Amino acid sequence: MTRETQSRSMGYLVKMPKLGMEMSEGTVVEWLFEEGDSVEADEPIAEIESEKTSAEIEAREDGVLRQILLAEGETCEPGDPIGIVAGPDEDISDLEAAVEGGEPTPEAEPTAEPTGEAEPEETTAEESGDAADSAADVKATPRARKRAEELGVDLVGIEGTGPSGAVSADDVEAAAEAATERQAEADEEPVESAAGTAGLTVSEERTFGQMRQTIANRLGESYREAVHVTEHRHADAEALLSAADVADAELEVDVSIPDILLVALSAALEEHPEFNATFEEDTHRLYEEHNVGIAVDVEQGLLTPVLRDVGSLSLDEIAKRRREITTRVLEGDYDMSDLQGGTFTVTNLGMFGVEQFDPIINPPQIAILGVNAIDEQPVRGDDGVTFRRQLPLSLSFDHRVVDGADAARFLGTLVEHLEEPWPLLPDAVSAAADVAASDEEVELPERTVTTHLREDLSGWIEAGSFEWEFDVTEKFGGSGGPTPVDYYLGALSSCLASSIGIQADIRDVELSELSVEAEATPEEGSVESLAAQVTIDGDADDETLERLVENGERTCHVAELLREDVPLELDWERP
Repeated sequence: MTRETQSRSMGYLVKMPKLGMEMSEGTVVEWLFEEGDSVEADEPIAEIESEKTSAEIEAREDGVLRQILLAEGETCEPGDPIGIVAGPDEDISDLEAAVEGGEPTPEAEPTAEPTGEAEPEETTAEESGDAADSAADVKATPRARKRAEELGVDLVGIEGTGPSGAVSADDVEAAAEAATERQAEADEEPVESAAGTAGLTVSEERTFGQMRQTIANRLGESYREAVHVTEHRHADAEALLSAADVADAELEVDVSIPDILLVALSAALEEHPEFNATFEEDTHRLYEEHNVGIAVDVEQGLLTPVLRDVGSLSLDEIAKRRREITTRVLEGDYDMSDLQGGTFTVTNLGMFGVEQFDPIINPPQIAILGVNAIDEQPVRGDDGVTFRRQLPLSLSFDHRVVDGADAARFLGTLVEHLEEPWPLLPDAVSAAADVAASDEEVELPERTVTTHLREDLSGWIEAGSFEWEFDVTEKFGGSGGPTPVDYYLGALSSCLASSIGIQADIRDVELSELSVEAEATPEEGSVESLAAQVTIDGDADDETLERLVENGERTCHVAELLREDVPLELDWERP
């Protein structure tokens, strides 16, 4: 194969790609090269945008961007040519012919059918012909005709000042300048409109991008076709907030209120499957999978990536996948498959402080749940009026498919799950919640303890709502349980560890290990000496760690009891 043949084989049409099954048209956002620039294979040459996403078009082969067929901001259908890449000297007449002989681009297609009142094509041709004939009949110098073509000026109507009254080049330029002045004056005049905007100064005009236009079209279609009804209800949010806190602490992923909400929503959809559905072609289709669309606010508008089969996911899987897909959408790292297949949608404006709104259904789905801002409301109880946090919910549904009573029952079930979410959560979370609930009734010792002794010389210590068993050594008839000295060593070592930890926190030292072993000698009888061994490691040098230990020992209140000058006041009474 010769070099010339290789060159001729490399030219090709750059076409608008199809970014998804639902894509009907695409827009060139930006050309990354100008005509005549060299491009390399796999190098992005243009950015395009469809109804729901954006992407880059890469060069298929090395070459030169010979022609740009679709300008920035213009739109065409998938598969339509938007540019030509070929060798610098390659003959591209065949490619140009393919473009000219192909299907017309959207810009070339008529936007409306002609009416029976006139025949626009013939009339336009006749008028064009008449205008051309009139211009040809005007007496003008050759230079004047050239200037008229350059400036786009019609020779008809220009009064000639040249030889024998011919239109001169100066006459053409004067006519062009006069036309420019008239246009400038017209632009300065206030424009009246039906909205009464005369005299207003426009600060900015914004045209819709492809994504924003698609959103507008789809929502307009939804609002026109679906019979929108919205019902509002509050859920007591105290248990929901507690569940989110406990789950976040117990699980290995970050868990927040939206994740618990998705669990409760899936349970409600399981009991009311008619809402996990679509309505198309007069058919109400119910689905097994709970594919929940999560509305995400991006710069171009609102996107709803789909979290698939929520009912089969654990809470930690929901939390992880929800964050992953939301992050991808916010960063623009998503594809059409992330936005398709939804059976129900959740949109949350509560983060913006919105107290109530009527969300618009995302077709062909039949319902959407709006989540509002949590607020405190007075609630009457047995002990009087208390303030409890409430979560307002807004459910919009298509009244063609389901009735208001159906929606009320669905909301009722959802509220029940939100107000009592624990049965829906992992066992570890529920168990931790039980412990947390018992901790709410804890009475702290506040440095006061009471000790009780049994006949066998064992006993128990009461400190607030806490209790500890103690015993004497086997030598004195005990069972071998912890002795009072053991408890003192525990108090000493725990006090040292806590004090050292506080010192590290004050100095922003992150400890990877800290343990304190306290020992009393001899093993029995009166204590003659105490020793404490600290094992410590962290993101600090040895000098800093040593200072932490020294300051921790100095501020340990139990260690202070070892000093001779700490008094003990002892008194007694008969019961």
